[in-house]
Amino acid sequence: MSYNVWSREDVVVYKRMQAISRLVYQHSPDVIFFQEMTPYILKIFQSFSWWKEYHSSPISQEQQKEKNFCMMLSKFRLENYACWKFTTTATGKSYLEADINLCPGSTTMKPIRIATTQLECPCPPEPMHCMERYTQAEHAVTALSSAENVVFGGDMCWNDDTDLPFPLPDGWADASPSGRWTYDALWNEKVGEFGGAYRASHKSLQRRSDRFVCKLNDYKQGSIVTIGDQEVGVK
Repeated sequence: MSYNVWSREDVVVYKRMQAISRLVYQHSPDVIFFQEMTPYILKIFQSFSWWKEYHSSPISQEQQKEKNFCMMLSKFRLENYACWKFTTTATGKSYLEADINLCPGSTTMKPIRIATTQLECPCPPEPMHCMERYTQAEHAVTALSSAENVVFGGDMCWNDDTDLPFPLPDGWADASPSGRWTYDALWNEKVGEFGGAYRASHKSLQRRSDRFVCKLNDYKQGSIVTIGDQEVGVK
């Protein structure tokens, strides 16, 4: 499961996190990637009973100084954890990685490297950060390719109308179905309006911003589904 929780704490933050929490309760994912976490949002999640079921990635002092950060949660122990800051970022962007063993001690079940990020966000009309975003994606995928089995997911801030095709070396595949939106503000907000200052059309809000890309030598992808695509009643 991957979810950009939105770092804005002034917009019904507790109700929003309760809605995300209900998705965790409902689907009980083995691995969760969160983007745009803040210390307060982390505190909210830690108050929910499901939190105790997961191992969480550590938060470094450097990450805590950033406006927001990413986190990984796993029902399996996180091994060989690392946080790598991109050299092309102006906003402190990084990617996280760790290995999980689905059956510790087994010689047949191979470890899976999991990783998450939020790539450089566009700020239209400028700067769009297209080059930075592509370079970051290319660097992360290349570095992660040293593992035999990788699942890399998160808010890639990717726009198929603006960005080049996501960089995928041989052996990698985009697990996210093309043409299926992963972001649509009208799913959660009945009116495409923010602060009364801007009204966006339905189509302009739809994006496949989030991606799961995989390199699987010892596993096969089953299915992928979009969750949280119903109005959550947050006003």
